[in-house]
Amino acid sequence: MWSLRRERCLFVVMAVCLACSLGLSFIVPPAGVQQPSFRAPLRNVLVDDTSSTLAGSTPNLGSVACFTCLAVMGLAAAMHRRKACQKGQSLVALKADEAYGASHTSFYTDAVAKDKYDTLEEVLATKLKDDKLKGMVNELLDACVKITEALRVNLVTVNDASNAFGDTQLTVDVIADDLLWDLAKTSKYVCEASSEEEPEIVKTCPDGQYVLCWDPLDGSSIVDNNWAVGTIVGVWDKSTGLIGATGRDQVMSLVTLYGPRTTVFMTLDDGVYEFTLGPGNQWICSQDQIQIKTECKIFAPANMRAAQDVEGYSKLIDHYMTNKYTLRYSGGLVPDVCQQFTKKQGVFTNPTSKSSPAKLRLAFEAAPFGRLVEMAGGKTSDGVTGKSILDVKIEAVDQRTALAIGSAAEVDRFNSTVLQLQAA
Repeated sequence: MWSLRRERCLFVVMAVCLACSLGLSFIVPPAGVQQPSFRAPLRNVLVDDTSSTLAGSTPNLGSVACFTCLAVMGLAAAMHRRKACQKGQSLVALKADEAYGASHTSFYTDAVAKDKYDTLEEVLATKLKDDKLKGMVNELLDACVKITEALRVNLVTVNDASNAFGDTQLTVDVIADDLLWDLAKTSKYVCEASSEEEPEIVKTCPDGQYVLCWDPLDGSSIVDNNWAVGTIVGVWDKSTGLIGATGRDQVMSLVTLYGPRTTVFMTLDDGVYEFTLGPGNQWICSQDQIQIKTECKIFAPANMRAAQDVEGYSKLIDHYMTNKYTLRYSGGLVPDVCQQFTKKQGVFTNPTSKSSPAKLRLAFEAAPFGRLVEMAGGKTSDGVTGKSILDVKIEAVDQRTALAIGSAAEVDRFNSTVLQLQAA
C-alpha cells in the first residue's frame, strides 16, 4: 500500500513540475528570445532555453523547472527499475522454494535436437562386439516392428483361449506372443525359449546360442485404454541356461515401449541405449549411455494394497506425499519403469504382503529390467532381503518376486523404511 502511495506522489510531483515549466516558459521568456506560441512544441522551448542559458543569459524559471522535472522523472524511473529487479529476484526465489505447479513437477524434457542420429547398425558396429548377439538383437527388433504394426490395426478384444494361469487373453496378447514364437522357432541363434503366457522351457534350435524369456505384451489390463504397453525380453547364454541362473547371468536385455512412438531400451557393451523407430521402420539411436540419477522426485507405487498390511510401505508413501514427490504411475510396468531412462530419475516399488503377494515374474519382468536399470547406474531390491534382484536365483520359470527399482537413494529408502534394513 505504501509503495502504491509513493508512486502516486511521484507522479503528482512530476505533473506539477512539468506544468510549471510550461507555464513559466510562456510568462518569463529569456532575454532576446521571442515568446513562443501556445502551440509551440515543448522540444523547441527546451532548446531555446538551453541556448540562452549557455550564452550567459539570465536563467529562465521555466528552464529550471524543466530540468527539475527531468531529474525527478529520472529518479522515479531508477527507483521503479530497482523495485522491479527486487520483485523479480523475490519471484525467482519463491519459485525455487515453493513452486509445485505443472512446470515444476512435470519434469519436461530438455533434449535438444541433433543434426544427425546414428542408426542401429552404426551403434551396434561399435558398441556390441559379439556378432551372434548382433544377429539376435536385429531379429528381436524386427519382431517388435511387427508388434507395433499389429497394435496399430487390431482392436483390443477377448480371445477365445486363456493362458496357462486361466487368465483371459486378448487378441493383441496372442498376436505379440505368436510373433515372438515365430522368431524363436526359426532363429539360428535361439536354443531354448519361454513365454510369460506359457511359462515352460521349449527347445528350439540345437545349435542356437541363447535362451530367450519374454513377456510379449506387458500391460494387458491397460491396453484397451490405449495407454502405453511394452515387450520385455531377457537373454541368457546356453552355458548358464535359465533354471539355476540369476539375472546377472543375462548377456543382454531389452524392453520395447509402444506409445505415441515406439522406442526400445537395450543393454550394450558399455551401457544402456535408447532407439526410436523412425520412417521406413528404421531404428535410430535417440539416447546413448543413459544414466539414472542417485536422487529423485518421481515415484511409481505399485501394489498399494500391501500398504494396508505393511506399515513401512504406508510410511514410505506418506513420505512421498509429504515431501511433494511427483506421482507418475499408470499400472503398466514398462512405462512406469522406462520413465526412469527418459527423466533420468524415478523409483518403482512393488512390495509383498500376506494378503497382497507380489506378482511380478522374476525371469520375464524383474530380471530384464534389473539389468537395464543397474547398467544405467540405478539400483534394485528383491523386496525381501534388500539385495539386488539380479542376485536372486531362478528356481522356477514362473517364479514371482517383489521389487524396488530405480534411483539408488530411493531404493535404499525402500529397504530402510519397508524392510527396516540399514543401507549398505
